[in-house]
Amino acid sequence: MTETALTDRWVALTRACAQINQAAERVLAESHGLCASAFEIMDVMVRADGWIRAGELSSRASRSQPQVSRLLAQMVNAGYVERRPCSNDRRGFDVRLTPAGRTLFSQSVTTMETVLRDVAENSAEVREVMGLSATRQ
Repeated sequence: MTETALTDRWVALTRACAQINQAAERVLAESHGLCASAFEIMDVMVRADGWIRAGELSSRASRSQPQVSRLLAQMVNAGYVERRPCSNDRRGFDVRLTPAGRTLFSQSVTTMETVLRDVAENSAEVREVMGLSATRQ
């Protein structure tokens, strides 16, 4: 590897992620009223398949604890997430998606698949970073 190969790969990854995130933010907001951060948090909750400690969300998602707390409050108010006091630590709370939240997430996954295919189709850099060939789109 050359001296700059890792840096070159990191820059390509950063640019590809920016392209994907810009498209995701726009389409998720227009189609579902979600931001990419909320989508990611919902993804963590779906994979947890039940109650999860709210504090654990920030360690599993690429979001800070204050950002997770803010988004959870919004999602609780919207009826997509329910919360209860943590059984072993009354300072914390557990969360899970409501049926409405699961439905919204399921719909938004379909949207994200479309966004990812569209971005990859239009960007060789994204295809390369995602490990897709031009014919496998």
